[in-house]
Amino acid sequence: MKKENVPNDGPARFIPALLMISALGLVLSGCAAGRVAPRPAPYDSPEAALRALAAPLPAGQTITATASILINDHGQKTPLKVALMIRQPASLRVESIPVMGPPDFFLSIAGGELRVFLPGKAGGTFYTGRATPKALYRFFPIALPAEEMIPLLMGRLPPDDRKAPYSLIGEWEGGFYRIDRCVRGRKVRSVWINPAGNLIIRIRTFGEGEIAAYTADFSEYTRLEGSVLPRRLVIGGEAMPEMTIRYTDLRQMAADPDSFMLAVPEGIAPTALDE
Repeated sequence: MKKENVPNDGPARFIPALLMISALGLVLSGCAAGRVAPRPAPYDSPEAALRALAAPLPAGQTITATASILINDHGQKTPLKVALMIRQPASLRVESIPVMGPPDFFLSIAGGELRVFLPGKAGGTFYTGRATPKALYRFFPIALPAEEMIPLLMGRLPPDDRKAPYSLIGEWEGGFYRIDRCVRGRKVRSVWINPAGNLIIRIRTFGEGEIAAYTADFSEYTRLEGSVLPRRLVIGGEAMPEMTIRYTDLRQMAADPDSFMLAVPEGIAPTALDE
């Protein structure tokens, strides 16, 4: 991991990592409200499939894990190992686990603020600023808002803009149930659900022209005190490298919100990230 002189136009060596209510009559770009293709069972509608999803983590609970990460940036592969602490909607803390020596990277997202500490000569460098996608991408291989990235790291659906009219389409595809969410007739997200366990196995989002922005795949689910979480994630897209994450030592705990934010080391003046 690069420890200093972080450029503004790209990531350093990285460290990580549809609740619907009604269907509206939109028939554009292949999106037809309320349409469900013939299915073998068990879902009666897209809304029913979403309601049947496996139980999420209880509100206010935190997940900790050790993560082995492989980042594939246009064929250049970088293996990493980190300790993670995650909580919805948008709290994250990351600490590197080097092969030798003390941790050389610390990152936190809390209250919409991003903090990064890169230890080094003369005490190191401490960055702070708003947790925007651009700021995050300087240190983290996912160019997404924190409130969208954190649910993905937990195998959950990111929140949607509930103010925009939308429609849902549900159909069976290769043994999985796919739900397309359309806004103003344009497909913005597809979700694949495994009916054996009601588990999300894939999320794909789309930009203008229904071009895929990123895809997140989830597998190797495990139970954790009444909830289920994927132990393997693969997230990547056109504007970001592919990141494969394998979790071990998954644990659920109650954590004070203040425990996520990195403290500024004594004697170091923070460097602003904001533009």
